[in-house]
Formats: sequence, C-alpha cells, structure tokens
Amino acid sequence: MNLLPFFQWCEATAIGAYIRQSTTIFPVIEVFHLFGLTVLLGTLTIIDLRILGIGMRRQSIPKIVSSLGPLTVWAGIITIVTGILLFLSEALKCYDNQAFPWKMWLALAGILLYLLFQRRMTKGAQVSSAQMKIVAVLSLVFWYGVALAGRAIAFI
Repeated sequence: MNLLPFFQWCEATAIGAYIRQSTTIFPVIEVFHLFGLTVLLGTLTIIDLRILGIGMRRQSIPKIVSSLGPLTVWAGIITIVTGILLFLSEALKCYDNQAFPWKMWLALAGILLYLLFQRRMTKGAQVSSAQMKIVAVLSLVFWYGVALAGRAIAFI
C-alpha cells in the first residue's frame, strides 16, 4: 500500500501549512509535545517500576495508579494532539524517515498495551505477578522506544 498520497494530503492541509510557515508555532508545539512525552514517561516509569517491585513499596499499585492515572492520560492526550500537529507540518519528511514508522508502531503498541492490559491490571484485576511484570517491562520498552525513535527522526 502506497501511503504517499495520504502524507502529501496531510502536509497540504491548512493547519500543516500554517505551522510550517510560522517561525514560532512549530517550536511551541514541539515544547508541549516534549513536555507531554516527558510527563507520560515519568508517570508510566513510576507505575511500571512499582509493578516490578522497584521503589515505592509502601504504596499499593492501585493507589499509585489512582494518583498518577489522570496525569498519565492527560500527558498522553497532549502528546498525541501535538504529535498530530507536528506531523501535519512535516508529513513528507516523516514519509521518507526510517525512524518514523518505528515511533508510530511503538506508540500504537504502548497505547494498546495500556488500554487492553495495564489500566485493567493496575486497578486490581486478578492477574499473576509474572503477567504484571511482563506488561510493565513491555510498557517501558514501548514508551522509551517511542522517545528514542522520535529523537532519531531528527538524525535519520
């Protein structure tokens, strides 16, 4: 399947053109994108490390999740919305970039893992400790992979 027409359409949108033509909008959006990703990584790292038994052992997993969950969701929303805006402004650059598909697949994997397993597990669903640890490790791999692939986009 050739996605080039879709990428061309994305870059030709009014929003993409506006962001691309502005000298200040792209960097502002990127700051919010990086801020959202940083908060997302931070909250998920705390939750995943607690699941793995590293740190915060006096706090229950559901209590940590209830405290950090809303922040995690908002950070994810900010990251996704700003990511879409950044993509619209440079879709053709992303089309030719080898790191971009990695970032998208890892982000999709991280979102699906969170929605299908992690959110349910951390709210008290009955699963084994081994299953929880596997999901926590996968979460860390996926989300840090997103960050690494995103950074690689600038260099590839």
